[in-house]
Amino acid sequence: MVQYIIKIAETIAGHAERGELGEVLVLRAAFAEELDRLDPRDFLPSAQYDFVMVRSQAHRWAQQTMAPIQLPSLAEHARRTAGILSHYGGDGSRASVRSFSFIIDSDLRDIIDRDYRELTLKVFPSGAWKSSVVLAGSILEAILYDQLARDSSIKQSALASSKAPRDSRNGQVKDFDAGDWRLFDLIAVATDISLLPADRSKSIDQILRDFRNFVHPKKELRAKYPCTEAEAMLALGALAAVCNILTS
Repeated sequence: MVQYIIKIAETIAGHAERGELGEVLVLRAAFAEELDRLDPRDFLPSAQYDFVMVRSQAHRWAQQTMAPIQLPSLAEHARRTAGILSHYGGDGSRASVRSFSFIIDSDLRDIIDRDYRELTLKVFPSGAWKSSVVLAGSILEAILYDQLARDSSIKQSALASSKAPRDSRNGQVKDFDAGDWRLFDLIAVATDISLLPADRSKSIDQILRDFRNFVHPKKELRAKYPCTEAEAMLALGALAAVCNILTS
């Protein structure tokens, strides 16, 4: 995606900070040209104005005669541009980001929002398929933990569900608050108490239930489960489906 442009920006900043004017002059025109390839509408709304401004400044740097005294300002500009590029959502994405206002726990909402932005703006667009599946599963797990505990009656129904996971040693329901429930358990219980429809939960479960296998190489080898672009797309689709259900 834009990682190569970020690399150019960081390289320019490094040369500028070391006072290497000649190296900066070699890269400055290419830097401006690459920024021209990006559409401001494909950035998050909060970064669109900033991107237009740094791109305009990049053109000014590319066209004017430069002196060593200007290098610190150029280094600052390049670093700032690299940061703004992290808010790029991909060609044609228009960088729409989902709202998680339905999440009750504000601290958990901040984590989910942060991870979802990282998933959709960085991890998936960069082609990191395994990381996309792992992160999508982690986000879904956090969402279901929140929704199963959003009020006392729902939580009690979840704990009383026949699908609630139990400790094999004593038969007691595993500690929900300690995070002892797996994604498989959360989906099964959410379906059992009608938080998720049964017809959709099966497909969601099949796609994401084993996402933690990808965290541990040995488990991944044993599972012999492929992790390609197709799996990553299915994972994002399953996550989106759950969010749509919970907000409908």
